[in-house]
Amino acid sequence: MLKKTNPDLFWWGVVTLLVVIISIFHYATPTTARQFHLVYMQSYFIPILIAAFQFGVRGGLATAFVVSIIYVPHIMLQWIGHTEHTLLGLLQILMFNVIGYLTGLKAQREKEEKQRYQQAALELKKSLEKLKQQSHELADLEAQLRQSDRLAVVGELTASLAHELRNPLGTIRGAVEILSDELPQSDKQSEFFQILIQETERMSAVVENYLSFARKQKNSASQYDVRKIVHNTCLILASRARKEQIHIREKLPEQPVILKGDPNDLRQILVNLLMNAMEAMPSPGTISLDCQQIEINEKSSESSQNENGGPGLRLSIKDPGTGIAADALKDVFKPFYTTKKNGSGLGLSIVKRIADQHHWKIEVTSQPGQGTEFILTIPLDLESRESIQNQLTETNQQTG
Repeated sequence: MLKKTNPDLFWWGVVTLLVVIISIFHYATPTTARQFHLVYMQSYFIPILIAAFQFGVRGGLATAFVVSIIYVPHIMLQWIGHTEHTLLGLLQILMFNVIGYLTGLKAQREKEEKQRYQQAALELKKSLEKLKQQSHELADLEAQLRQSDRLAVVGELTASLAHELRNPLGTIRGAVEILSDELPQSDKQSEFFQILIQETERMSAVVENYLSFARKQKNSASQYDVRKIVHNTCLILASRARKEQIHIREKLPEQPVILKGDPNDLRQILVNLLMNAMEAMPSPGTISLDCQQIEINEKSSESSQNENGGPGLRLSIKDPGTGIAADALKDVFKPFYTTKKNGSGLGLSIVKRIADQHHWKIEVTSQPGQGTEFILTIPLDLESRESIQNQLTETNQQTG
């Protein structure tokens, strides 16, 4: 493989070779052959011009100076007594230096001008790229504004919907409470009445949640056991799952997992994810719901409460459904994006919004034809860890 030649070294070699060849012809040709010496003398302009064009004033003058040093002995020694030829030679030497300087200066200015044009072209290219980037950013902002308009419309619609649903929900709750009071507390059916009351409350909260979908909320804070929320949610959806010949298999920690916040937020995430799983899978089938404590080792922007690592909760919902195409995975959490015929496209976007509000991390993995898995990672803060530790201590004392 040939090595790449240095352009400067190549041209200096050409100039040197031409000067040497012309000088050899000068000194080897008898002085009587004046016409040849005149040609050789003019030939010196070739290396001078080449050096001037390639290296500017520096190259032109340097070559002219070297040619002058080489040519002076020829004038002084071989043309002794010929005043006319001596003066012509000295004048030629002067011309060598003048031509070398002027040509080099012209070439150097043209090269500098070319570099300025190239620099200007480069700056224009950068400006064009910057304008393209700003154009993309403006397009993104425009898309966000259009989405904000749609969210505003949803807010107006849900405001009227909340007004229409509030009274029927209150009536249903009152009727259930009356029926619940007539049943003995030992009756197993009383548990379902309590769940029904809780669900009517949750429906009211869901309507309000849609109403404030586009703005950040401050949820009421309370301590709750994640296992209870998961179990009750699966119990609520069990009836629908049985009708569709779907089994929800739960795997929960043996010890309580206490979180601080609004339990309706976690419940709403679970309902949306489980409903999506049931709608995406054929029947019969099984949905796996796995909840376990883990150790978070990596720093994550989504889990800023636990950015240095530590205990966390991993909640996985996996279905053997149709799966999600790879190019659609990036859009599943966007508002109004849906592949369902009658879907609203808000379920998973609500899941994402709630997760972001609590600094939880929601991920999705899927293979078309093999199913989908949603993974919710919840960092446990210091208070939650202490609550878990206290529960373990009380359990150990009771068993001891």
